[in-house]
Amino acid sequence: MEQDLLEIIDAAIESRGAITLERPEMPEPELLCIPIKRSENLLLAHVFYDFSPDGYSIIRLDDVYDVLRDGGEMFFERIIKAEGVYKDLAPPEEIDLASWKTALGSMKGRRDYCILEIDDEEDFLIGKLMEVSDWDFTFWYFDAAGKWDDELDVIDYDDLISVSFGDRYTNTIIKYIPLP
Repeated sequence: MEQDLLEIIDAAIESRGAITLERPEMPEPELLCIPIKRSENLLLAHVFYDFSPDGYSIIRLDDVYDVLRDGGEMFFERIIKAEGVYKDLAPPEEIDLASWKTALGSMKGRRDYCILEIDDEEDFLIGKLMEVSDWDFTFWYFDAAGKWDDELDVIDYDDLISVSFGDRYTNTIIKYIPLP
């Protein structure tokens, strides 16, 4: 990632400012967020939808094409401050962003239910983080009808694009899925 884009992200982390991440190859090419922290390769951010916080995402910085911090993001900040949303923002428990292995290891047992974006997958996977090992992790997902897959998927860290958790979609649907 270009140094000037990292500087914009770092400044937004420091000031708790809003940015838009452009990821043209992703299903959602623009992500409005307030970045929380980053490592060399990963970024943890508060995601927003219609002026409301909607969970967190950990994304690969290599997928970010551009970072916007202009009038639109500043206007957004003004709105969420006036609406009282800004003061209630809190980061999740500590997540180690040194690698996908450490990030998922930090989540295991506390944030097992999540959404994954995987290379070569048209859609996302939603389910439960089962095991984290040195080279890969095990994930159990369910389909749109709420049926758990018959087998666990073993996913290489290199294939992982993003992990989202604490969002309304996941928090709502998991209440109606029969637990494994």
